[in-house]
Parts: sequence; structure tokens; C-alpha cells
Amino acid sequence: MEISFSFNEAHAPVTINVPANVGFTINVKPVAGLVPPVGGGGGGLNVNVLPPAGGGGGGVEQVVKANPKVFFDLAVDGRLAGRIVIELFADTTPRTAENFRALCTGEKGMGKLGKPLHYKGSIFHRLVPYQMFCGGDFTAGNGSGGECIYEDRFFEDENFIRQHTGPGFLSMENRGPDTNESGFLIGLQEDSLLGCETVVFGQVVQGLTLLNSLDRELGNRNNKPSKPLVIADCGQIS
Repeated sequence: MEISFSFNEAHAPVTINVPANVGFTINVKPVAGLVPPVGGGGGGLNVNVLPPAGGGGGGVEQVVKANPKVFFDLAVDGRLAGRIVIELFADTTPRTAENFRALCTGEKGMGKLGKPLHYKGSIFHRLVPYQMFCGGDFTAGNGSGGECIYEDRFFEDENFIRQHTGPGFLSMENRGPDTNESGFLIGLQEDSLLGCETVVFGQVVQGLTLLNSLDRELGNRNNKPSKPLVIADCGQIS
């Protein structure tokens, strides 16, 4: 089987020869600072090309894996406020996205620190008005704790391909390079981190209006929500 593809009209096609009845995977990722569209318009894709069922020649079967989506049901002072839906960039930050996804489902059970590896029931410990929400510390509840799903206490900065180029992007909240655990932040505007390097791994695709409303309701000079803001429930949608 012979497959040809080109990056644009200015470059000659690239041809790959693949033995018959053998599957292969094409990972499409942005390079050189170019970021694909997100939020329903695409993002990178993992493309698995498989041999036709039953063997034989002919065409191929293409399986495209979409980025996963998770949800937070948010409550203010015990009152359900609404839901946000987040697309995770598994195409560009698979390890970081998987950590966040598993912490949304709680599927990893109990952590080494004696707390469930689950965002459910945790609070947003910080709210900088018009700038960001910070949460994910389900061990200490104040931003000093947290735990990832991996064997080591911290996991590395995967890459900085994506940036806070608009409202609703999620990135890891950490203590410096390669100190990622479970802490995260949701930016409310472009460049919410004022140039600081954190790994951007997702984007709010539903519920940004809710976050802006909570920002106005709960934001104050102390940079903490004026009432408890809790992840009442969370999980995976797709």
C-alpha cells in the first residue's frame, strides 16, 4: 500500500510505503509554534489507519480519536450554580490531559497521601478577579498540596505549545519547573499568567458565561472566593 500526503501546495508530496494488511498510526501535532484551532474546530488528531476487515487488498479504515471532554458541576455555598465542560488537549499534551481526566473520574482510587485521587468535593482556593480561578488541591485545600496520578510526586512540564490566547484556557498550577501535581487554573482573559510558563492542556468549551458570573459574584481584593466554590461533581462526557 502506498500513501502520499503534502503539507501545503508549496511542498512536494511525501510518500510512505506500507506493507499490505499492516496497520499504522499517524500522530498529527503542531510544530514551530503553530497551534491548531480548538473548541470544536479541531485541535490535533491521532489518526489510526488499519487494514480492511478480513484482510485482502483495497482501501483502509481510518479511526480518528477526538480529544476527551470532562465536566465540573460547581456549587456556591452549597447551592448548585451550573456546569462547565472542558476539552482536554490529549493531542498535544497527552500525559497532562490524562492526569486531569483521571482526576475528574476518580478512577485511580486512593492516593499515597490518604485522599481519593478525585476533584469531586474540592474547592477553588484562589480567585483573582477578572484573571483566573485556581483549584485542584484536594489534599490541603489551600494550594500547597495536591497529588498526581503518576508514581512520582511531581510530573514534568510536557510542553508549552499552547498558551493562554483567550478566556477559558486551563493550565497547570505549580511551584516551578516540572512540579505538576493536581493543581490547575482557569484563565479568564488572554495571557492570564502575565507571561509565566505553565502547561496549557485544555479549554472551557461550555460554561464560560457561568465562570464570568461567578467571578463577579465571588471576586474580591483578598484573591479568594467570598463564598465556598466547590466542585460538587465531575466526570467524563466523551
